[in-house]
Amino acid sequence: MSKAKAGLLFGSLSLMLVSLVGCGSNNAGDSSGNSTGDPSGSGKITLTVTSSMTDEARVNIMNETIKIFNQTHPNVTIQYSPNPWSEYAQSLKLAFNSGSGQDIVYVDDTMQQMLQKNNYLMDITDDVKSRGWIDKEVDGAIDFQNARTSGKYYSVPYATAPVVVYYNKDIFSKLNLTPPKTMDELDAILAKVKEAGYVPMENGGMSNNPKMWSVFHMLYNQAPMDDIKKFYFQQGITPEFEKAFVAALNQVNDWQKSGYYRKEDASIDGAAVPTYYAKGQSAMVLGGNWDIPTYEGTNVPTGAFAFPQQDANSQTHPIVNATDGGWALNAKLSDEKKQAALDFIDTFMNPDVVKLWYEGGSTPTIKADMSGAQASDLKKEVDQAIQGTQMGFFLDNAVPGLFDIINKQLQMMFFQKNTPEQAWEEIKKEYDKLSAAAQGQ
Repeated sequence: MSKAKAGLLFGSLSLMLVSLVGCGSNNAGDSSGNSTGDPSGSGKITLTVTSSMTDEARVNIMNETIKIFNQTHPNVTIQYSPNPWSEYAQSLKLAFNSGSGQDIVYVDDTMQQMLQKNNYLMDITDDVKSRGWIDKEVDGAIDFQNARTSGKYYSVPYATAPVVVYYNKDIFSKLNLTPPKTMDELDAILAKVKEAGYVPMENGGMSNNPKMWSVFHMLYNQAPMDDIKKFYFQQGITPEFEKAFVAALNQVNDWQKSGYYRKEDASIDGAAVPTYYAKGQSAMVLGGNWDIPTYEGTNVPTGAFAFPQQDANSQTHPIVNATDGGWALNAKLSDEKKQAALDFIDTFMNPDVVKLWYEGGSTPTIKADMSGAQASDLKKEVDQAIQGTQMGFFLDNAVPGLFDIINKQLQMMFFQKNTPEQAWEEIKKEYDKLSAAAQGQ
């Protein structure tokens, strides 16, 4: 399947999820999503598993998932040791380079590129097909996760990661505001919130994720999707893409100059943003669906809306929303450990497990009937917000190292050390270098 087709097929995931009923597989598995037969031979097996899911909510869900896996695999011990996102890529690199890579790793596109390039990941194409996983996932999900290795599968996703705008309902109510549908409406809200003495937008300038995601959303508003895909798949930069990127950087810079972010934003770590939001003086913040439990825990009445379009009459509405990552296997696994590891991945397709992750705030890629799931009000609002939107890449994953480059340039813009145009030139230069390195040139 072509990369373009994978993206198109996967675009309607959020609309499909709540009404889909899981399909039967073509493998020897049962209807619960677990493979039948002796899962691990005659002896005991220990599998090491890692991801960047360190927050308490998802660690608890992972522990419940492991318990369900152990109901049918009592002789397999799962040692789950997550690492914080800020350290995760480096920890994977060090572990695999030293020959001590974990058995099962959760990887996004950038990490998969890094590990697969060095032959650290197992090609599980035949297993994906024989176990019927393509049919168990929504159309295009596995292809989207493995878009750079068309026809070959190295990882299997179980959730997507839509980025939305969380907002303080009390502030919106006091100022008689409603979620914006266009960029002009968003600009008007930012100005009104600032005038009322609130913080219009939280960011966390040590990592700049919300600013970065704002730039990406504005790119989706203005640049042709074909041009965005060329950038993402390291096929070069078109004039239209460059123009849109510079315009997005200028918009973020204008917001900064207008005081729409905290004055001390540059010294705030991204992990501390919810703490600032919890004070009740911040109107909005961009975040992923993985943040739902965190913002629910702030006790601030919170809603969600999709980042607005440039034109409310546009026929498409792409947002930052890709597969959250995928489970991949260490290429050095023995056959016995490989089968147990594949069974562990299969557990994420068990309807009971899908329900656990859905109720915890995730948007699963697995076909399952969630009509009876107990979703929180904020989870329902996030699901509603992304209805009618289309999938969009996390563009910093275009090439390993690009996140750090964009973050650095956003920081330099904050301190007025460069202009948006100068920032773009640096991003472009480093993108070209990183692309050449990634392609072995």
